[in-house]
Amino acid sequence: MLNLITSRKLGGNAIPGQLTTLSVSWLNGQFKAVAVHRGAVEGTWEHPELAEMNGNFEDLIREAVKETGYRGQTVSLLLAHPRLVQQLVDVPPVKGAAMKKIIQRQAQQQKIFSGDAAWACQTSLSGKDTQRVVLHLFPKALLDKLVQGCQANDLHLVSVQPPSAVLHHQLMQLPLEKDEIGLLAAETGGSTTVVIGRNDGRILLARTSPGNWNEAAERLALDLNRTILFVNQQYGVTINKGVWLFGPGAEAQTRAMEGHMQLAVKVSPVAYSPFYWATEAVKLRPAFSPNFISIQLQQAPQREVFAKVIGAATALAVVAALGTAVYANRQAKQAALRMVESRKQEAKLLAKKQELEQRNADLERKQRLVKLVSGDRPAPVPSWLLGYLSEAMPPELVVTNLHVKRENDLWRIQLAGTYQPGLKPPTPAVFSNAVALLTSRLANGPLHLLVLNDAEKEKDAAARAKAAGAASSWPSWVTRMTSAPPSKPVVENQFVIAGVMR
Repeated sequence: MLNLITSRKLGGNAIPGQLTTLSVSWLNGQFKAVAVHRGAVEGTWEHPELAEMNGNFEDLIREAVKETGYRGQTVSLLLAHPRLVQQLVDVPPVKGAAMKKIIQRQAQQQKIFSGDAAWACQTSLSGKDTQRVVLHLFPKALLDKLVQGCQANDLHLVSVQPPSAVLHHQLMQLPLEKDEIGLLAAETGGSTTVVIGRNDGRILLARTSPGNWNEAAERLALDLNRTILFVNQQYGVTINKGVWLFGPGAEAQTRAMEGHMQLAVKVSPVAYSPFYWATEAVKLRPAFSPNFISIQLQQAPQREVFAKVIGAATALAVVAALGTAVYANRQAKQAALRMVESRKQEAKLLAKKQELEQRNADLERKQRLVKLVSGDRPAPVPSWLLGYLSEAMPPELVVTNLHVKRENDLWRIQLAGTYQPGLKPPTPAVFSNAVALLTSRLANGPLHLLVLNDAEKEKDAAARAKAAGAASSWPSWVTRMTSAPPSKPVVENQFVIAGVMR
């Protein structure tokens, strides 16, 4: 991976909260794993023996997942390997794709092993006309085996970094002043990784030396002295803050190392723990750390998740489409059945309508026939009057003359009678009571006859005489009933009742 950015923010003091990964440190056979889930360490495991670096990475990862209870999909590896080497190279002051092509060519030229080289780089302190790069080289065939070992366990290897990436971050935690240069050496599983630089994040050199102070302190001191001399010659600077040691046995071997060094030897203020390398590696920011894994492989988990999401969305869309199609088909069938039923219902309603129209026509025809027969004949009031008189007439009286005539909306009635022949002549009181009873029954009975007094009678008689010449449209029997006899002299025990009714 190409990364020529220099920054003080190479990493933080805590694991990113959103990070889930299996962080592995494999330092020359020392295999340790830390399971991280959403920024928290959930499990650790250390292989009880030295794990030979001969292609058994698949089994080691499988056992690490089992022992740590890891639940994620990615693996991050911090690797110290005998065939992982560093070279300090000068490149033209170019950037971007052009720089990547130059470094790719340099990687193939500087390799000291057969086959293609995988590479990663760190920016070194450069001059005005050139750029210097610390080039990390590793056999691509071995890197592919590491990737395949993770894939065999359904995991994605997203990071393979050299230990110098972690030391680069630790270098910025040393008590160095501005422009002061220090050397930090760390024990990495039988080898020693060295980083020389400033605490602002700019490094001069990163390399790995065989052996360590626990096995051969004098030889390591000699190698560090040569490294310091090389840096002085290449950069024209002086390492003026001494040497810091970090790792197992550092404090115990400080005096032994200092007796063979040109500079003061100190122990790094950063505390060491058995899982330091695996834990600190996940605190590094990927954008500022050397990584042998290409961008394409780093993004494989995201692409896989994206593909799963797209696949799930597609499947959901297909299921939804199928469901919609089935629902639409069912609705169409139901609509067709409803249409058939509606047509049957329509046929029944049309038949019912025709039947009702026929009945209505028959009813109208009968109504016209009844109207033709009955015409505008008024209500049979004379018949009602005759029927009621048979009930209302007192037994002492008898009707001798009945005159009924319709004028506008009124019926004019004149009733004349006498005392019943054959009976004993009544006294005036008896006769008056009988006439009063008949008058009351006519006025208060169902006919509600409005009885006229004598003045009203005379006025009514004058009006009738005036209209005597008008033609009558009543049937002959009504005319005979209403025909008034010629006036006769008033005799005793006779009565006349005149009135109007609606």
